[in-house]
Amino acid sequence: GVDYTHAALGNCSSSSFTSGTCSKVIAGYDFVNSDNDPIDDHGHGTHVAGIVASTNDTYRGIAPDANIVAIKVLDSSGSGNSSNLISGIDWCVNNASIFNISVISMSLGTSTLFTSHCDNDDTLLTNSIANAIAKNISVIAATGNDDSTTSIANPACITNVTAVGGVNKNDAIDFNRNSITDLLAPGVSITSTKRNGGFESLNGTSMSTPHAAGAFALLRQYRRLEQNKILTPLEIQDALNDTG
Repeated sequence: GVDYTHAALGNCSSSSFTSGTCSKVIAGYDFVNSDNDPIDDHGHGTHVAGIVASTNDTYRGIAPDANIVAIKVLDSSGSGNSSNLISGIDWCVNNASIFNISVISMSLGTSTLFTSHCDNDDTLLTNSIANAIAKNISVIAATGNDDSTTSIANPACITNVTAVGGVNKNDAIDFNRNSITDLLAPGVSITSTKRNGGFESLNGTSMSTPHAAGAFALLRQYRRLEQNKILTPLEIQDALNDTG
């Protein structure tokens, strides 16, 4: 979920959101409560959304002019299930052309870790992600925070997903990573939007993932506007790797 009432995330009312007139968080769905209002009741979603697209002058997002589609698949305790996650991804695929959805950012993952690609662990989830890629939607996920040097969480371990690990301010690698980790991004002491207003600093690959998602959105827009080219998710990932 996302707190779309936050001043840096559109300052929108509940009635405006449900009527589809918010300028920043433009749409979404709550698969936990099965309704059209994905307001954040935990805090995690608001923080990661701000890393992507906060308009605050001090704590500005990576892509501050980007719009957000809020898909709530975790409950008020931060827990969830594969079924809701699949439904959320499918919603984005089915509504991609309506809301110009180009990136799915997932700051979540299983407690079970994997040393290699895990496409067969949950084939329904793997297929759902493959459908997003087929729609030219980049799918980005957090590797997890267990400080493993050999294993990462699902869905980051799925082949079509860009798996994002974290680094600290000294560029030292923190959290989970292994040979199928695709990108590293800042994940320590990241200040961003806080549910019900204000800002807070948090750590984890949940913070790294929206850094990458914002960069994906910017690079995709740049290539489209400046070079009249539509990049695939893999081309964007490779371009970001090439630039360090």
